[in-house]
Amino acid sequence: MVNKLNRLPVTTQRAMQYLACIGNSAKRAHCPPFLKSQNRRSKQNCGPLHQELLVRSEGCYRFVHDRIQEAAYSLIPEHVRAEAHLRTGRLLHAHIPPEKREEAIFEIVSQLNRGSGLITSEDERFQLAELNLIAGKRAKASGAYASALHYGIAGQALLTDECWSGGMT
Repeated sequence: MVNKLNRLPVTTQRAMQYLACIGNSAKRAHCPPFLKSQNRRSKQNCGPLHQELLVRSEGCYRFVHDRIQEAAYSLIPEHVRAEAHLRTGRLLHAHIPPEKREEAIFEIVSQLNRGSGLITSEDERFQLAELNLIAGKRAKASGAYASALHYGIAGQALLTDECWSGGMT
């Protein structure tokens, strides 16, 4: 499967890697423009939809099989996976309209948390801590207490002493 994916155009490989970072499926509305352009190309018989690697249904893209998702993810070198997740999280956060972010909070936070060790900006760390708080509250409200605790711990780990002393406004 990896060999088949390696024969795809580089832009298509990147789109597949992006989707693989998210998981087995992604809502079409959560996909950045470069992935949507892959859909247009697929109509020209060169994209992953045409090659039956992905299917589009009910407003989302989905890998046809878990092994395809795993193969696409394996194309991302292990030493840059955290960077890929951080980039994916940033893209999700940037391309999902603010009024729809809360319903996608778990996907956004999951990606950003996997790359949080690479965040150097104090403002971005604080913003991710706030996103973890939102995710934690939603998880708690739905009875997912273990997940809520996980988001709380992840958010707290992002805060520095300056945040606790009131330095952040």
